Amino acid sequence: MEINGIPAHPLVVHAAVVLTPLAVLAALASLVPSWRPRLRWPLLVLAVVALVSIQAAILTGENLMETRGPDSPLIEEHEERAELLRTVMIGFTVLAAGAVATARRARLATVLTVLTALVGLGGLVLVVVTGDLGAQSVWG
Repeated sequence: MEINGIPAHPLVVHAAVVLTPLAVLAALASLVPSWRPRLRWPLLVLAVVALVSIQAAILTGENLMETRGPDSPLIEEHEERAELLRTVMIGFTVLAAGAVATARRARLATVLTVLTALVGLGGLVLVVVTGDLGAQSVWG
């Protein structure tokens, strides 16, 4: 798949690289109790859109591998990290949805918000590692 002659993967991946940290920042900001009510829905929307962008990046990456084939073990490791990132971000999104759904139960919402932030930090690390592996595979 190409966009204007450029493989779609390096273009789509930028959405995941930007939206995932934004979602994690929203989760971290939600740890401030007075900010939580205002950030509940933006956090959930960012989590869902980040997850969708990660899935789009994975699909375009698979398409790129089909047309060009894996060039190196780095690409295979990049793919494995992307799949782990998707799994972590599914958990992040589910926890964010749980925090929204339990907003009226303060203690449970607080626990879910803390868990969301912690899982989000894991996702943030994975986005950096995955992106770095992808860049190393292209730029050596």
